[in-house]
Amino acid sequence: MLAPRVASATLVQRALRLQQQQVGVRAAGRCGTNSAQLAATTTELMKDAIGRAMTKTMTKTTRRNVASAASAESGEGTSETLVGKVVTSQANFFRVVVADASVSGSIETERKRQIEDARARAKEAGAQDDVARLEAMLAREDKTTELLCVTRALLKKIKKRVLVGDEVVLSGVDWVESRGMVDDVVGRRSELVEPPIANVDQALLVFALEQPPLEAKQLTRFLVSMEATKVPFTLVLNKCELLSELEVADWRARLEGWGYDAKVISVATGQGVDELEEALKGKTTVLAGPSGVGKSSLINRLRFKSALTSALESVESKDDDDAEDVKYITDLDIEGGGGGGSKRGSRSLEDEKWRNDLSSLDLQSVKGVGARSGRGKHTTRHVSLLQLQVGGFLADTPGFGYPSLEGFDTDKLAMCFPEIRNAIEGSDVRCQFSDCTHRHEPGCVVVDECWEEQRYDLYYDLFEEVKQIAETERQAYGRESRTKTKSAAGKDATRLEAKLETKSHRRVSRRRNRMATADLTSSAMNDDDEDDYYDEDED
Repeated sequence: MLAPRVASATLVQRALRLQQQQVGVRAAGRCGTNSAQLAATTTELMKDAIGRAMTKTMTKTTRRNVASAASAESGEGTSETLVGKVVTSQANFFRVVVADASVSGSIETERKRQIEDARARAKEAGAQDDVARLEAMLAREDKTTELLCVTRALLKKIKKRVLVGDEVVLSGVDWVESRGMVDDVVGRRSELVEPPIANVDQALLVFALEQPPLEAKQLTRFLVSMEATKVPFTLVLNKCELLSELEVADWRARLEGWGYDAKVISVATGQGVDELEEALKGKTTVLAGPSGVGKSSLINRLRFKSALTSALESVESKDDDDAEDVKYITDLDIEGGGGGGSKRGSRSLEDEKWRNDLSSLDLQSVKGVGARSGRGKHTTRHVSLLQLQVGGFLADTPGFGYPSLEGFDTDKLAMCFPEIRNAIEGSDVRCQFSDCTHRHEPGCVVVDECWEEQRYDLYYDLFEEVKQIAETERQAYGRESRTKTKSAAGKDATRLEAKLETKSHRRVSRRRNRMATADLTSSAMNDDDEDDYYDEDED
């Protein structure tokens, strides 16, 4: 065990001088006039005074080092790191799932201790329901737990965001109340800005062929945004039952000319959904796209197909004279956390049993498109990871109209168009100019035959927009680091701290004010001297 740091000679001398008078007075008071006894008592009290002075001067770091050394010798203090996966983010709170394999060793011991202590307190209070719940937690073999967490303040200060899909390090876990704190974020293998999610294996870019109608401009912008992430993705076209086979074939042929093999599905009828489900096994997949295209409906069908199909049998049309007798799963408006409340949407559940059964399922909220606008409603309001029965996770995300192009440059934008990539890769020669923008330069290998006319116009518009954004960013502000590194205790140790932002509204110091005033005064005096000089010349 390490010994505490010995006080220096200077410290001992200072303690002797400070305590000498008080020690002498107290010793004389105890021993009267006996000099030998007075000397012995004085020596004993001086030792106590020096010990107290040494204790007060020990720094917090020294005490911590001593405690660490003591715990290391006793075999204690070797704590394990608890890592979980963020599945939901809303406001300043995060739902983090800790897998059963992560709860082992000292973490499992601490979990058991907390639950047993809480059970003992519940027994003393006579709370039988809490006792039963805690005993069930102890008896449960699968220790997978979902925790409600907040992030430590340092992560907010250094602008380190916690995203859904992140692997995070947890501390201060309360296993009884299922709460904890996010200490740090483990390195990401991928990250998407829109929607904000991390560590995904693939993406499904979902669009509807109708309701809302498919627009080339919006689709191109989403495709460019997804290409920039470098995450493998598949273009999915939903609601094929609303168009004729000829119209669907025309869209597929058009997209093949753009360089994409689109998967055509129908969540309502189930066409193509089973084939799509096979590609999701064992992977983390994020669904992206505008509002109202059927992302949440697709998730509900993949997760609870049998329950929704059975519930649909008890649904009756609101209008008996309706020309359409076909009943689809997507005809129901569903609220998250419970489905099919009465008198909502184009169908309502008349069977009380199925209303109760659906309310127990973790269904995603679903609403139809607007009757007047023909566009989707913002039903999903935050990103969430959902477990699939076939294995893997599926991320439901809020829909949005047009992804942002911030962070793009013109070279990056060009490589996000398959027409340009394929033309460059398939050509034996290069463009005549190294900085070719593939628009109107002579000697460009991306010839007109590579483009669909509207697609080329869209590329031209996006190029100008990205160019303008880059120019605005250069003029607005310069890039500066959000963090700074400072030395810490220990050899060659450092720690990361938040760097204060530059404040344009900070008050100017008095010294700077005086210097500026002096400069203005000197300049004014020089101007007066020059005016006098010119006046003398004129005379």
